[in-house]
Amino acid sequence: MAPPNISRRGLLQLGGSVALLMTTGACAAGSKDNPDAGASAGPAAGTLRIAVSSYLSSWDQDFVGFDLTALMLFKNVYPYMIDYGVTSAGDSQILDTANITPTFAESFEPDATQKVWTLKLRKGVKFASGNEMKAADVKWSKDRAFAAQANVAGVYRTIGLTKPEQVVVVDDYTVEFRQEFPSALTRQIQAISLYVFDSAEAKKHATEADPWAKEWFAKNAPTGGYFNVTKANQGQEIELSANTGYPGPDGAKTSTIRLSVVPAAANQRLQLQAGDIDIALGITGQDLQDLKKAEGVKVLSAASNNQVAIQMSVTTAPFDDVNVRKALAYAVPYEQIVKNVYGGDARPTKSLVPLDMPGYSESGYPYTYDLDKAKQALAASGKTAVSSELVFEADNAEQQKIAVQVQAEAAKAGITLKLTPLDPATLGERRTRKSIPLQITTGQLWVNDVEYMLATSFVKGAALNYSNYTNPEIEQIYTKAHTTVDETARRQLWTQVQSILAADVPWVVICQPNFNLPVREKVAGWVQPMDGLARLRYLSASA
Repeated sequence: MAPPNISRRGLLQLGGSVALLMTTGACAAGSKDNPDAGASAGPAAGTLRIAVSSYLSSWDQDFVGFDLTALMLFKNVYPYMIDYGVTSAGDSQILDTANITPTFAESFEPDATQKVWTLKLRKGVKFASGNEMKAADVKWSKDRAFAAQANVAGVYRTIGLTKPEQVVVVDDYTVEFRQEFPSALTRQIQAISLYVFDSAEAKKHATEADPWAKEWFAKNAPTGGYFNVTKANQGQEIELSANTGYPGPDGAKTSTIRLSVVPAAANQRLQLQAGDIDIALGITGQDLQDLKKAEGVKVLSAASNNQVAIQMSVTTAPFDDVNVRKALAYAVPYEQIVKNVYGGDARPTKSLVPLDMPGYSESGYPYTYDLDKAKQALAASGKTAVSSELVFEADNAEQQKIAVQVQAEAAKAGITLKLTPLDPATLGERRTRKSIPLQITTGQLWVNDVEYMLATSFVKGAALNYSNYTNPEIEQIYTKAHTTVDETARRQLWTQVQSILAADVPWVVICQPNFNLPVREKVAGWVQPMDGLARLRYLSASA
């Protein structure tokens, strides 16, 4: 929940803390298959079976945090007015964050000032209750967000929407969003925020004590999305049925999807091999490697914006010296890690701006594995040897392998690292205190924009700025970016950002591993979601 008087910058940072997901196999997917090609050869199967690691914590989209099962489901069962298109990245099909298109909406366009955005709804679209989706539902949904200070209320401040009076019903099928200023982030922010509740149904369950029906929505699935929830057994299984009334492009290709809760990855692997499930959304590491050789199973691989890095605290010795940071950047065996940890299934990257993000430049990270340069950089700091702990997630086998390889090479340059695996609670507590000098991080951004990246990780007070990094020029660029909508001008700003980050080197950026997903051979149509939340409508399978 966002405090009522928090600054725009602060809310950007709050939004960023929600928007940056840590690596997980729970919700992402990817494929080399063309989603437009539909099912694989043979008749399409009517039911697809998917294993997930956990049951969702609530059905209320407005008040769910880091629950990836819930967030993935919401993308499929709530009616989102707009969504990302699909494009190619290498051999993969991925969601296209540069192409946001109407889905349940007919259109969503700005006026000449780019401050007033008009949403036009398609006529005749109905919720499962039979109620037609109208402008009043949009208005009620956003009034609820502002009144109850839901997640959306915080994120909306990034684009100059701070009060319900800025959401105006023009007629039954038209709504205006009147922003305080133009913003280049509007389409992306609305792509993650513009979902709609069945307000007529909700009002039946509102009470004086609970005017926005929070208690009812937490326990009851929404309707009107690409799929409707036809069965939900708490902690066990959820059944989705394709919404045949969906009016837009790319409707569901499979009529029924059953999601079963299988917490243990080993059990998911066994069920997949036995053909009891078609897709396993929770397998990594050795179980994944074993499945590459399993009969009847294929492991889909797709480009991902998941970024693996080492954050260095620029306020903690020895990394408060930029030359020590450069020494470590030159001592990391990048190619070796890609080969030995990811089996070559990762993309090297040359910037702290993720690959595929608009503005990415290979000049953004000029460091390669070079022990001579590492030693020279350390000598430039006036030191012959330094030491630090290197923190990583205790239950993350990939991070452990990276830590071991970095430790070995850094030692050759005079940097002694003590490996410190931490459990989630301890890691979270130390991250909150920003007390870790050196740590491995993995994560991806929901909003594919450098302004958002800065907001989450590289400006003063940013929630994920574990490096404690600040730079006056970055702060100025960040402020200027808020109202800069011209794409060419923004790209110029991002070039400056990457030049500054290259000189300051607050992070060692290692690579972007591809996302791997084990499925039965009959499964087709996976699209890699750049926000980590699978769109199940593209899935299909032969009978």
